[in-house]
Amino acid sequence: MTAAILALLLAHESSVSSSRLEVRDRELKATFTFSLEDLAGLARLDLDRNGRIEPEEWTRVLPGIFAYIGEKFRVENGDERCRSEGNLQVLPPAVDAGQGRAPLTLELRYRSSRPFDRVSLRCELFGEHGGNPRHIAELPGGRTIVFDKDRSRVDGVTVAPIARAGLFLPLGAGAAALILLLAATARALRSRSIS
Repeated sequence: MTAAILALLLAHESSVSSSRLEVRDRELKATFTFSLEDLAGLARLDLDRNGRIEPEEWTRVLPGIFAYIGEKFRVENGDERCRSEGNLQVLPPAVDAGQGRAPLTLELRYRSSRPFDRVSLRCELFGEHGGNPRHIAELPGGRTIVFDKDRSRVDGVTVAPIARAGLFLPLGAGAAALILLLAATARALRSRSIS
């Protein structure tokens, strides 16, 4: 469901991203989806300038992108800021550099010295791109949080560890997220047409 919401929003507005968070004891795995266009705003991706971004190029540019994501999407477990680490074993596929709206998946792990219970999340992804970038975070248990320039931090979120990976966002939470995002998009479009 969130993938469909993200695809819809990517077709209409820039700087919309999502993440799905999974917790296992002292590790929080975040699977992010970004547009190629937003990632291209962070680093030169097509290093050989042949019009395609190949796996070898992803391997070279992702460490810098992972550092950016870890700084702009922060996880705190109580008073401890969690250390982030990008997963270079999960690379985006080869893609044509001109497919700016293509969704791409990246994986980061956030590690804590103690088991996760309640976390604080801070999201400031793509604020330097201008406009009002949005990020949809799916938490364990189905809760969805929409971050934007007016809401960049959420404190004390309960994140119970999951028994296994691959849980999907419940339909009710997905519908609620869709309504929130469509309303925000409509507001943004109205403000553009007024100015």
